[in-house]
Amino acid sequence: MELSGHTAVVTGAGSGIGKGIAAALLAGGANVVGLEISPENIKAADAELAGGERLTWSEGSVAVAADVEAAFDLAESRFGTVEYLVNNAGTATLALIVDTSEDDWDLIVDTCLKGTFLCTRAFARRAVAAGTGGAIVNISSLNAIAATDGLGHYCAAKAGIMNFTKVTAGELGRHGIRANAIGPGTVNTPLGAGFTVGQIGQEFLDRTFVSPPRHQEPEDIAEVALFLLASPASARITGHLIPVDGGQHVRGLHSYWDVAEAQGLVARPAAT
Repeated sequence: MELSGHTAVVTGAGSGIGKGIAAALLAGGANVVGLEISPENIKAADAELAGGERLTWSEGSVAVAADVEAAFDLAESRFGTVEYLVNNAGTATLALIVDTSEDDWDLIVDTCLKGTFLCTRAFARRAVAAGTGGAIVNISSLNAIAATDGLGHYCAAKAGIMNFTKVTAGELGRHGIRANAIGPGTVNTPLGAGFTVGQIGQEFLDRTFVSPPRHQEPEDIAEVALFLLASPASARITGHLIPVDGGQHVRGLHSYWDVAEAQGLVARPAAT
């Protein structure tokens, strides 16, 4: 796809899936603004992506409205109209509900779900006012549809993203804006590293249909994101969650907690 002259904002572009999507957009000729909270990630990703004048960074949090607005202001001042938005920024911790702190709940839900809302609002206000249309891809998860012990906050946030995507598609479709979500399976990224090794990683491979079985790479997610954002073939696709997992969702997901507990990595609280 030829994307020269088109501009995208990608959140969490400094590592993992976000960096993979930014790389794919740059390879297609697009301008990319990465909204990234970590200055270390910005420095490393900027050198690796080597986007030159077509890549710029806005340091900040997707959960802070002022940081989001600053990123879009930077994108417009540097490149003009933003046509593509990728809501990728996310984080996770592993804790049972009884052990989950309010701080951890707020961190995961604000980063994953509130951040998706704030960035979508900023993008939509500008796109509707300009009449330019565009496309949004939200990075959800298979945990949007699979309840897993120890990931109550993450499951809630990712399920929220899935339904928020549907609402976004309904509200913004009349303005020429499409919205879809991707539900990655296990991915070889810093955030996903704990689920691609050992017994947990093997159980996911055992649930993979595509031969040879392997965990996903950021590039696998990026290719689907690029299709949903910019391919003429996706022009009638909106409001969907697209799993990119080699079929891992078909047989259902195990409880990460049970496997981690069996390996002695975590423990349930004693009964009282």
